Parts: sequence; structure tokens; C-alpha cells
Amino acid sequence: MADEWNGLADMLANLIEKYASELDIENLPDITGDNHEEDERRKVKDLKDVSC
Repeated sequence: MADEWNGLADMLANLIEKYASELDIENLPDITGDNHEEDERRKVKDLKDVSC
């Protein structure tokens, strides 16, 4: 099964390499912390909604 994905992986690697400078991947914002905080706020809100 791994052989079936090699073509796709190669194509994606080539596209990323080709367009990396245009995508400016190095300077993307770190959103992991933001998503975690937002998820926590939703959980708290959902818990409040359920308990009412």
C-alpha cells in the first residue's frame, strides 16, 4: 500500500519545493496555541449550555 502513495508524496514534495518561496511557509503564524484556547472556550460554553 505504501507504494501506491509514493507518486502523490513525490508530487506534493515537488510542488512545495517549487512554490515554497511564494507560500512564505517560514513566516506562517503559529496557530496551535490559538486553536487550543478557542477549543477550551467552546468546551466551557458547551458545558454551560448543557447545564442550564
